[in-house]
Formats: sequence, C-alpha cells, structure tokens
Amino acid sequence: MRPEAAEADRRREGREAARAWRRASAIDDAALAAIVKAYPDDRVRLGPAFRTLAFIFTVLALNAIFFFVMAVFSANDEGPIGVLCLAFGLGLCALTELQVGALKRDEGGTESASALVGLAYVIGGAALLLFEVVRAGERASLAGTFALAAAALAAAAWRWGMPVLAGLAGVCFFLLLAQGPVPRALWTFASAATIPLLVAASEDGRRAPAHRRGLQALLGLSIVAFYLCFHLGAWDSGAIESMRGGGHRLRESALRPAAILGTALVPAALVAFGAFSRRRLFLDLGLALGIASLITLRFYVHLAPLWVVLTVGGGAAIAAALGLRRFLASGHGGERAGFTSEPLFEDPARHRSLELAAALAAGPGARAPGPDDRSLTPGGGRFGGGGASGEY
Repeated sequence: MRPEAAEADRRREGREAARAWRRASAIDDAALAAIVKAYPDDRVRLGPAFRTLAFIFTVLALNAIFFFVMAVFSANDEGPIGVLCLAFGLGLCALTELQVGALKRDEGGTESASALVGLAYVIGGAALLLFEVVRAGERASLAGTFALAAAALAAAAWRWGMPVLAGLAGVCFFLLLAQGPVPRALWTFASAATIPLLVAASEDGRRAPAHRRGLQALLGLSIVAFYLCFHLGAWDSGAIESMRGGGHRLRESALRPAAILGTALVPAALVAFGAFSRRRLFLDLGLALGIASLITLRFYVHLAPLWVVLTVGGGAAIAAALGLRRFLASGHGGERAGFTSEPLFEDPARHRSLELAAALAAGPGARAPGPDDRSLTPGGGRFGGGGASGEY
C-alpha cells in the first residue's frame, strides 16, 4: 500500500476503536471527539448502500465499454480478443491506482469494481493467449493461468489493500496446487504449513490493518482447505482430485479411516484452539465446520430426514448458546476465565440481522403496536411562524 493510504487505514481503525469504546461507555463524548479530531479521515468513502450501487453500475459500465470496443475493432479471433482483454485490464488497473492514490478513494465502490474487472480481464486475456496462441496444452495452460492469477491478485491485494483480492489469490493458489500430481497431499502440506505463518503475520501490528484483514482471509481459506483434505465427503467423491481432471474416488483407499477421524476431530480441534488462544476466527470456523461434519454424518448414517436433523441440531445449538450465556453471566463480574457473554467493544450493528430475523419470526402481534399504544399517535404538536399556523 501507499504510505499515505496505510496511514489513513490506521487512523480509520483508531476511530472505529474509539466509537466501540464509546458504545461500551469506556470513554465519554469528549474523549471520542478528541480522538476523531486527532485521527481525521482524508479518504473519499460511501455508505454500504451507495457503495454497492456504485460497484454494480461501475461493473456494468466497464463491461459495456469493453464490448463496445470489441465491436468497433471487430475482434473475432482468440488472439486479438486476448490482446484487447490484456490492454483493457491493464488500463483499468491504472485507473484503480489513480483512484486509490491521487483521488484518495476507499470503500467507494468504483475503485473495487475497476480493480476486480481489470484483473479479471488481465487473467482472462492471459488464459486466452495461453490456450489459443501459445497452445501449451490444457494442463500447462490451466497451471499457468492459475499461477498468473494468484500472483496478480496477491500483488493487487498488497498494493491496494483489498482483502477480497487476497482471498481470491488464495483460491487461485489452491487451484494451482490441484493441478499437481498429488493434489490432496499438496493441499494438506500447503495449508498445514501456511496456517501458523498466517496466524503470526495477521497479528503483526506493524502491518497495515487492510493487510492484516487480507491475511485473515487467507488464514480462513487455509483452514477450510485443510478441513477439505480430511472431509469424508470430499474424500469419497475425490473432489480435490477432480479439479485437475480425471479425478477418482478414494472410497476404497486404505487411508479412508483418517478421513473419518479428520471429519470429526478437525472442527473440535479448531474450537478448542480458538477457545484456548482467544482467537475468534478459529472458533467461528470450528463451529461452522462442525455443522458441516454433522450434515455429512447424516448422509452416511440415516438417523432421520434431513430437515429433522437440521431442526434438532439448530435447536440444540440455540439451547447450548443460551446455556453458555447464562453460565458466563453468572460468573464473578459477568465473566469466567476471561470469557464474557457481553459483546464488549464489538459493533452492535453486526448483530442486528439476527435481531431482525428474531423479530420477524415473533409474529405480527410482536411487530405491530397495540390499539392502546399511543406512543406514535399524531395530533399532539403545533407549528407556526411568519403568519402561518397549523397542527399535526
């Protein structure tokens, strides 16, 4: 990232932390105002709704421009189309650099759209040239495309500080490994080797917050890839091996018991490590992958219809969550061994979707005010001035 962009990202993290402290009543309004003044924002940002709209319309507009250019040049062969894709993609990457740099755009939608579309055209153009012009062969062309995509996306994520690009770079990296002679072994070794490195790198305070978020995305991807290496369903179907073509099932393999144990033990190990080390990513992924393991068990051991298993499992999870919350809240100071049921400095907006779902599920009577509820009854005010008056 540019030094000024990294500094702006650090200031933004400081402001968000201060607002979280204020929500938790750890500081007062004066302290919050002082912190916001000390860490001003010089980036051009949009809210989530307008950012999404800007992203969608920019993507549509950029693709329309490319197809117009193709129509003007009457490009029909793969070679000219690949060259046009490369040129157009590189131009969009330059536009992204301008927006992130001189125009100081961040979370504005347009810079993310130009980055993603530009990189997609660069990768697509390179793939066309590899397949149709160089004619390196299907396997070599796929490997070259994934290698180029991983390198380009990783460089862009590092330069522009976009975590989504880091996640896509990780996906391309594992797809590249899947083209090797022993893809499952490569996945297992790569994910096991990168997880501890990514844990340390993502928690290094010397890195920009955007880089740490990108490394967190890569860490989550590596954990999921490691789980898939031992997932019984992926093992029996040969899901990883099929990514290189001609995959075969491993149901008869002598190592299949290791997959059965891995499906059961990997989520439990993630939850235990997350609880012991106070790392929420491991806890969240461990719980999510544990649900995946339970669903997998249902397909191998028919205990009941799937909807029954999911309903009972969901009810058990809710009961466990309520019991854990009650257990933590009953401890001294509302915590036990450093764990608490309160959100502390988390943004309550992250939980509003769940609260909204609960409210919608509560029934019409819980959402509509009763007939005696006059909290929103009109007619109690008066306005006027300059010779005019009225009531509302």
